[in-house]
Amino acid sequence: MMSSHNDSNVTNSSSDAGLTQDFSTESNSSFTISKINIPSYTRILVPHDGKETSDKALNHAIYLSNLSGAEIVILCILQDVEKFEGTSVDISRNKATDNQDDFRHDIKGELVNAMEAKIKQCTDAGSKSKISYRLRTGHVVHEIVNACQETDYDLIIMTTTHLDSWLHSIFSETRKIISNIRTPILIIH
Repeated sequence: MMSSHNDSNVTNSSSDAGLTQDFSTESNSSFTISKINIPSYTRILVPHDGKETSDKALNHAIYLSNLSGAEIVILCILQDVEKFEGTSVDISRNKATDNQDDFRHDIKGELVNAMEAKIKQCTDAGSKSKISYRLRTGHVVHEIVNACQETDYDLIIMTTTHLDSWLHSIFSETRKIISNIRTPILIIH
């Protein structure tokens, strides 16, 4: 491989592959690599379907959380509540003092125990930051989008299992919803 260098450009070319790269120090883009553009994470969302593959995403979240101090929020989405034996859903509606409706969802049973156990596993694995969970009911894609619109997450870490759900609906109305997410997504395979 041959390399040449001048003041503003570095060109690498390989006679075998015929590749040339120009690493100009001048940027035509408004986004450059600098300290002010390096993201900082304060809240990481991890959609979790209860399967071991989702634990891979949690492992990455623990690592990044330990580096940044970010809170990890585990999002569990129930698509079909009737399938969860031993789980009850209580919904009560209270009038808030500012005249806005306040919905309180209490989900009791094995699901809460499973989420508490997952948090303990994360702590035992070395997580040093706050870990919480959110339980939602509905369509996976819609609920991930809704969660991102309701709370400022700096990063979403998910496995390809969740990506498959997104890809199945990519050409439907859901595509419009997905395009509203402005949060970076790290996909774990």
